Amino acid sequence: MGKSVFKKDIVVRLKEFNSEMPLSKIEKIVDTFFQEAATALVCGDRVELRGLGSMVVKKRTTRLAKNPRTNQKIEVGNKGALCFKPSKELIKKLNKVSS
Repeated sequence: MGKSVFKKDIVVRLKEFNSEMPLSKIEKIVDTFFQEAATALVCGDRVELRGLGSMVVKKRTTRLAKNPRTNQKIEVGNKGALCFKPSKELIKKLNKVSS
């Protein structure tokens, strides 16, 4: 399994390409990007990043579930589930690496 990539790693990598820009400004840009993407998803919009994929929130309706300890039936309310669909380009890159 590979390593995790954190927001700070993205900021540092962007700093390598933009050495003249202050680190604080790059951090603000990355924070703004993630905030705008999250806001769009919360509002029900689709977020598409060319070359990476698209994200959308799918609504799940109320359903009955069972507590495995007590076998008691409980009602699970409406939920939103984040769904990610990778781009064709990303799938090709992943398959090229794994073969």
